[in-house]
Amino acid sequence: MNEPQEPAEGRKRAEKGEGTVYWDPTKNTFVAELSVGRTRTGRRKRLKGYGKTEKLAKKSLAGKVKDYEAGLDTSTTYTVADALNDWHKRGQKASEETRKRDRYVIDGQIIPAIGGIKLKELTADDVDDMLIFYSKTHATSTLKKVYSVLNRAIKHAQRRDKVGRNVAALIEEIPEGQPGRPSKSMNYDQIHAVHAAAKALDDWTYPYFTTSNTSGIRTEEVRPLEWSRTHANPVEGELCTCEQVHRETLPAHIEAWRSVRKGGDTKTMKSRRTFALTELAAKALIDWKAKQITWRKAHGYNHVGIRYVFGTRYDTVMIARNVRRRYRTVLENAGLDPDEWVPRETRHNFVSVLSDLGASDDQIADEVGHQDTRTTRITYRHQLKPVITRGAELMNTVFKDDD
Repeated sequence: MNEPQEPAEGRKRAEKGEGTVYWDPTKNTFVAELSVGRTRTGRRKRLKGYGKTEKLAKKSLAGKVKDYEAGLDTSTTYTVADALNDWHKRGQKASEETRKRDRYVIDGQIIPAIGGIKLKELTADDVDDMLIFYSKTHATSTLKKVYSVLNRAIKHAQRRDKVGRNVAALIEEIPEGQPGRPSKSMNYDQIHAVHAAAKALDDWTYPYFTTSNTSGIRTEEVRPLEWSRTHANPVEGELCTCEQVHRETLPAHIEAWRSVRKGGDTKTMKSRRTFALTELAAKALIDWKAKQITWRKAHGYNHVGIRYVFGTRYDTVMIARNVRRRYRTVLENAGLDPDEWVPRETRHNFVSVLSDLGASDDQIADEVGHQDTRTTRITYRHQLKPVITRGAELMNTVFKDDD
């Protein structure tokens, strides 16, 4: 490595517009400096480049001048961590749940790996190396999330003239991560055991999970479910808020029109659906409404005009973490491994049971609000029987006498 050079004697005076180069003994380095006008407050604005030789200092200054002329921030201290934090604070427009998840990715994965690198010095190789490193321990879905957060943060920095290009956009392919735990569905005995364990708790748990298991409603739809859209015991002449107003007696039903997603609407327009309730779920909801009113009245909380079916005592939407915690308790009480199941798999239970009972893919897709049957077949349907027998049963009706 080159040692710092002492300033030469009798140096030729720099031409106007070239700036000046001098030795800074306090920093033990050369400084190339150029005045580029004045700030809004009237102070002279100077760009500075540093280097252990005059040539390196001038090169550093030239880069600053180039950024300045391009309208970019000339700061040399703006790091990847600064870009991530600025995006999360000012640029991210998402629900609170999404913001929390992204904050976890920022603090848990990206900043520890590349947060200290200056944003202008970040390279595509740095991003590649980070993703390859995490691919050895994390699922592919996590890698995609890490990349997505970093990519959006750098785009935000570009819009604020902090950097000239987005090196994350140069990544051609995200590496394959570790296989995650595949989603699965319970068998009939397991579902019955969960219902029994939930019912023994004598609170919101039983109506929550019976409704989820028997209707296929999403977790982000059931948590903010409102009583105004829950018709467990409809009466003749009741006005329903369905797309077409009905006055005749309707079956018990739920209008899954809202969710906890940003903006409140469902995942897709097809997810915005109205579906009938089973007798089991309808009765559980009717009983729960009475218990909810009684409990809230006895404990000094508002018991008139309660908005949320499964809301907190303050009538706010229950957070997902509390649902997961209660589900683990139910599974333990049911004699099941709480590490094997999560609440969102109640939707898988519903799809698989319908499939096992002979429902077509089109029927199931309509029930759960899928855009097409491919998602139903690949992601959600898990055959409950050890052997698929439907084809053989149908063929037997035609060829059973050929022997």
